[in-house]
Amino acid sequence: MPQCSTGNAFSTIPLRHLLWLTATTVLLGCNIGADDDATKDAGGVASGGAGGATTRQGASGGSVGQGGQSSFGGSSSPSGGTPSAGGNDGAAGSRGGSAGGTTNQGGNTSGGATSAGGAAGSGGSNSAGGSAAGGAAGKGGSNAMGGMTSSTGGASASGGATSAGGATSSDTVFGQCRFHFGTIDTIAKNGGASLIGQLDYFTPGWMGTNGDTFDQGYVCDEGKQGGTLGNLVPVVVSYIAAGYVKRHHNLCDGNVSGCSGGDLGKNGAQYIAQDWSAILTEYKAFAAGYAGCWGTTRPIVVEMEPDWYQYTVSTQNAAWTAAQAGSKMTELVNAIKGSLPNARFSIDVSPWVGSNGSDNGKAWYSNFNMGLFTFVNTSGGGTNANTTKIRSSNNMTWSGLSSATGKPILADTGYGANGVSAGHDQNWDVVANINARIADGVTSIAQYNPNSSWGATISGIRSQLNKPKSCP
Repeated sequence: MPQCSTGNAFSTIPLRHLLWLTATTVLLGCNIGADDDATKDAGGVASGGAGGATTRQGASGGSVGQGGQSSFGGSSSPSGGTPSAGGNDGAAGSRGGSAGGTTNQGGNTSGGATSAGGAAGSGGSNSAGGSAAGGAAGKGGSNAMGGMTSSTGGASASGGATSAGGATSSDTVFGQCRFHFGTIDTIAKNGGASLIGQLDYFTPGWMGTNGDTFDQGYVCDEGKQGGTLGNLVPVVVSYIAAGYVKRHHNLCDGNVSGCSGGDLGKNGAQYIAQDWSAILTEYKAFAAGYAGCWGTTRPIVVEMEPDWYQYTVSTQNAAWTAAQAGSKMTELVNAIKGSLPNARFSIDVSPWVGSNGSDNGKAWYSNFNMGLFTFVNTSGGGTNANTTKIRSSNNMTWSGLSSATGKPILADTGYGANGVSAGHDQNWDVVANINARIADGVTSIAQYNPNSSWGATISGIRSQLNKPKSCP
């Protein structure tokens, strides 16, 4: 079974998170069917035992539910946006501005003025603080930074859409092409402006751990324009399928015994397939809930179903084929996209897939429509900053995973045993380590339990870090 390290629990997490975190057992290691990503909470730890009690990221304490269930926090994603360079020839993907609506550099743009040589661009997206004027087009060609000069003739630019603080235009998640840092929402808020100002994203609780209806309006409140985390992008783990069958059939996690319905490692595939229609309905309900409170323009990242791989292993009563796992995942992603077109998706990493990760997941990921995913993500079990392997006990490497999937990697530091703090991972503060992982395809790190000086640490090292291999 996976090995877990033990640390100190938080004392500053709100009751909502305390109740979520303590019903967990953490999987760090890696036997088939016992994914350490399995059933983790984006802020801590998901449900425990009977009744489906769940945890939320960053919390600790409380009593363990029947059988105890482990879940870990997800990592992830981008900043709320930084100003674009005044349209930059209508750069259709440039971010309009940070939350709260700052204006583009160069003031109100004219949509990207052009000089001779070609048609002007579309003006670039613009934050709520500064509006684009459509832009006069020239006889084609490149536009000046700030969009202040124009020539005559040609097709005019389209003006540029405004956003409500940190909105992104097509195919843009991060506001800046740089390595990104994130942490749990409660920890970010407790750290105050000195920490929040250095972060790019926050991780709230997991979708679907508490019930069958949307219950994450607090994420919108935290991240809305003018909110405490208004400049950051939420990265939310979707645990809806696993959470549904755990609640409705009293299942434990795959590495936990004592639940009357058995566990996900043995009965999960059977019950998820049996309840598929209800699970899709819940997915659509959460997507509609987020569309209503978050909107359909600002970026939000969804890390899909931790340890999806476990439903294909031989310990299952009714195991899926890998192709079935891929087909079902496509249905789940599309259920969200129907109401939330601004969502970007990440697929979970189990570093022991296949022969303990020897092919870096190439065979496993070939069963999925990887065009639906912007990222791949680790989650909950801790990761190595100072080695080429993602985890020491598995054969999968950072660079191998990047090559096999073609996607940037969202890494995390994980938790200790039973969801308690694993402490600050200083290896992810070392410039040489981070730059080596950037070269391997890693684009961010979520420190789930950072120390009080982490904001100053990020500020001190950021200028020494290389740009990621790709900047979606």
